[in-house]
Amino acid sequence: MYKDEPFYYNLRMPRGRSYLGLLFFVLAYPATHYFVQYIPNPFVPNANLAMNMIFPVLAGYFYGPLSGAVTGLLGTGLSAVIVPDMYDALSILPHTLMGIIAGLMGKPRLQFLSALSVLAGHALNVIFYWRFGQLEVTNLFVLVLGLITETTIDVVAIMLLMVLFHKRIYREDEQRW
Repeated sequence: MYKDEPFYYNLRMPRGRSYLGLLFFVLAYPATHYFVQYIPNPFVPNANLAMNMIFPVLAGYFYGPLSGAVTGLLGTGLSAVIVPDMYDALSILPHTLMGIIAGLMGKPRLQFLSALSVLAGHALNVIFYWRFGQLEVTNLFVLVLGLITETTIDVVAIMLLMVLFHKRIYREDEQRW
C-alpha cells in the first residue's frame, strides 16, 4: 500500500504473476497436510504441529488481506475435502480470518505483527474444536504450553520465510502489492 492510498485498497486481489504466488499458497496448504500429521506436538498428546497454518499468513502478508482470506478458505477447505478431517473443516473460518488479519497487519517492517496473526488462528481453532466437541480440555496448563510451543514454531517459520522470499516477491523494497 502506498502512503496516499486509502486503506480499502488493501482489499484488492493481486495482479499478474501474483496469481501464481496465490495459487502456490492455496495448494501448499493441502499438500503439506500429509507431512505435518507426522510432526507431534511435544506437549499435547495426540496432537501435531500444524505447520500448514503458515500459508494463509504468508499469503496475507505478501499479497494482502483478500489473498490471505482466499488462501485460508480455499487451502483449508481443499485440505478438508482431500483428506477428510474434521479439524480442517472446523479450521476453515479461523484460517480465513487469520489470513485477513495477517494481510491487514503486513506492512513493510511489520513482519512480526503479521506473523503473530497465527496466534489468533490458534485461539480460534481451540474455541471451534472445543465448541464442536473435538477438543476435551483435561489439563489447561498442558494445552496452553502446547499452544505456546506451536505458535512460537509457527512465528519463527513465518519470519524466516518472509525474510527469504521478500526479495523474490517484491521488486522494490517498499512494494507490497
